[in-house]
Amino acid sequence: MIKKIILVLTLFFILVALIITSIFLYYDNYLNKNIEILEVDIEKGENFETTYNKIFKDLNPPPYFDIYLKKVMNFHKKRKYGYYYATNIKLKQFLFDIMNGKEYLIKVFVVEGSNIYDIAKSLQNKEILKEKEFLNTAKDKQFIKELTGLDVESMEGMLYPDTYFFSKNIIAQNIIRKMYANFKKNLPENFAERIKKYNLSFYEGIIMASIIQKESYYVEEYPLIASVFYNRLKRNMKLQADPTVIYGIYDTFGGNLTKLHLIDQNNKYNTYAYNGLPPTPICNPTREAMEAVINPAETNYLYFVTDGKGKHNFAITYREHLKNIKEILQ
Repeated sequence: MIKKIILVLTLFFILVALIITSIFLYYDNYLNKNIEILEVDIEKGENFETTYNKIFKDLNPPPYFDIYLKKVMNFHKKRKYGYYYATNIKLKQFLFDIMNGKEYLIKVFVVEGSNIYDIAKSLQNKEILKEKEFLNTAKDKQFIKELTGLDVESMEGMLYPDTYFFSKNIIAQNIIRKMYANFKKNLPENFAERIKKYNLSFYEGIIMASIIQKESYYVEEYPLIASVFYNRLKRNMKLQADPTVIYGIYDTFGGNLTKLHLIDQNNKYNTYAYNGLPPTPICNPTREAMEAVINPAETNYLYFVTDGKGKHNFAITYREHLKNIKEILQ
């Protein structure tokens, strides 16, 4: 009798095990066969039911599948908040991405010469962050002080132009931290010490590099442009750099720089009206522009003008400069 009971119980447990195994295989087969395009934004602190509905509301999951996710995959505890985007991948892989916090990253290309306003617009266009949120953080003096040790108006000049990958849930501070870390990585060695040779502070060196960056698309011209600006500063001449004027009227500039703009004393970035460097950088310079600041060409040039093809003609005297302008106009 006891042997029969044991046999029956054994068969019963084997049957139960087979049923459970079959159910698990059925569920696993469902996860592996379904290839989906899904977009899921899991918010911090949301409950499992909310996450489950976001993922499976249109996928017709098997009965009691939520229990399987909890008891077998431990999905309710392992899931990480964030933005996830599945592009023709197995549903099982998508769930593992969520459990591993493998968020979907959006590519952001910050071009050379971009300023903080350009970056803010790009982030908003990519639906990563509101433009205003980025700018408020980039101008938060306390945050800037903690991050850089500098008492400056904004992070302008210290957000390195490069290709970045950001998640949709990233906060502005972390974007700026990443870009600033890249700036420090690309900062020429001993920049702060080497810039002293030219009677500039670290921050003034970055300002100078930002102007050089905006003046030319050609890296080989950077040292020549640097020499012009240094020569003008030595002679107490105004820099007369168009890009600084444009930066000062960024919100209203229509694309055509006029004489009225050049005599505008309300524009503190107007280097036609004011001597010396503008109060802040006017863009975020590349390593090459910063290198030019500490390694300018040795010239007597005081002037330069575009040659009409993207590069510039340089001159020592004003007469020579006028001749260059005349040739271009002709």
